[in-house]
Amino acid sequence: MNILEEEMILPNGSILSNRIAKSAMSENLSNKYHEPTPVLIDVYKKWAQSGAGLLITGNIMIDSKAIGEPRNVVVENRKTLKILKEWAKSVKGTNTHLWAQINHPGRQAMEQINSNLKAPSAVPLKTGGRNGTTKKVPEVLSESEILEIVEAFGNTAIILKEAGFSGIQIHGAHGYLVSQFLSPYSNVRIDKWGGSLENRARFVIEVYRKIRARVGSGFPI
Repeated sequence: MNILEEEMILPNGSILSNRIAKSAMSENLSNKYHEPTPVLIDVYKKWAQSGAGLLITGNIMIDSKAIGEPRNVVVENRKTLKILKEWAKSVKGTNTHLWAQINHPGRQAMEQINSNLKAPSAVPLKTGGRNGTTKKVPEVLSESEILEIVEAFGNTAIILKEAGFSGIQIHGAHGYLVSQFLSPYSNVRIDKWGGSLENRARFVIEVYRKIRARVGSGFPI
């Protein structure tokens, strides 16, 4: 327990007060416009009182046309900056960091919400997936669309930094878009975005580089 209570100094100089963190989970607590709600903010106020050094939000979508689950928060512009600042302030008065997890679902978007599924390759899910996703064959992302998504990740990150979140997490797991690019099963492209591991990893590396360019060297990713 003594080790868990020790602070952690990150490479950029940020200090986490201890080694305990709440992992991201999809809270599904936005309103119908995919904005944060008072209920969501109250949840984080309670979690901030737990004493954890770090809270990571549930996946925040970078594009309102690509939503993973109902009631996901979407941050694609500054229209909701005021309420985002309230969310970021939920840890005020504590030693807890609040990092925002940002995400794009790719082919794993809910068809009921997004009729136009996009993915690295035209490879459907083997099963119906979860949360209402289907085995519909997704459209292949063009290179210009890939670059637009990379830009969107950077845009969402800087908005969340401006709102007061103290770090960003790129969602790279659970079959969402970053995972789809990394996997040789869902990414069968023959251009520079597929094939070798280096090419399949290009997307997430470019996402990271774009975010880093927008938020600066002193912000945790």
